[in-house]
Amino acid sequence: MQHTRSSSLLRLLLASILFLGLGAFATVHAQDPGGDDHADASVAEERGRGFFAVGTQFTDLGPLNDRISGAGYPTFASEMISLGGGGYGVVANRLMLGGEGHGLLTAEGAGRGRTVSVGGGYGQFNIGYLFSPSPNLRVYPLLGLGGGGLQLDIESEGTAENFDDVLDDPNRSATVARVSLLVSLGGGLEYQFGTPGDGRSARLGLRTGYMLSAARSDWQLDDTSLTGGPDASLQGPFIRLTIGGLDLSGDND
Repeated sequence: MQHTRSSSLLRLLLASILFLGLGAFATVHAQDPGGDDHADASVAEERGRGFFAVGTQFTDLGPLNDRISGAGYPTFASEMISLGGGGYGVVANRLMLGGEGHGLLTAEGAGRGRTVSVGGGYGQFNIGYLFSPSPNLRVYPLLGLGGGGLQLDIESEGTAENFDDVLDDPNRSATVARVSLLVSLGGGLEYQFGTPGDGRSARLGLRTGYMLSAARSDWQLDDTSLTGGPDASLQGPFIRLTIGGLDLSGDND
């Protein structure tokens, strides 16, 4: 159980680093090579941002809950905790290009002498259009395209203490998963607290929207496709808080 949780958190961390890196890359390459070197600092500030995010992802777990409850296992709420990060660059102070990755977590349950958990994750590339109603405020619609999936883990509640434990129960755990193409439609806003470069600044934001799931695969057990699986997916609304651009280097004198 601990191994599975550790692996999930590691994948989440790697996904966050990947998409933060993509966002930083986009930020650097979104610069206009023909721009004025003496451009106003507020214009330069429009060029991009990396961020971490935490929130809630609503999913379509109904079909999965129906199947596992009929087999004597616990069911799970459709609301999952979302943890991740990303980044974006801005072209011509308007067009937003970037990416993000998120891991989805729920509480574990127990049934039939086993520990059961459901989780997931996804990554996507984003395109948006930036509006700035005020110097410190950004508002934008956002379209995302990527992929992700759900994972069901069923494990023995105890650990094997000797060789005979394995012989008595060789199928001690199983992990089944399915992936799908994901499209997100939504928008967000960000507000800059403090002045970048002057120390003690941060950009806080809110993103919300709806995730659509298409082209779903069969459930997989290792390399084997399982027919007749429930049609559960990551489809549903989401809302998350973002934080980026932390600068705590203000003069303490």
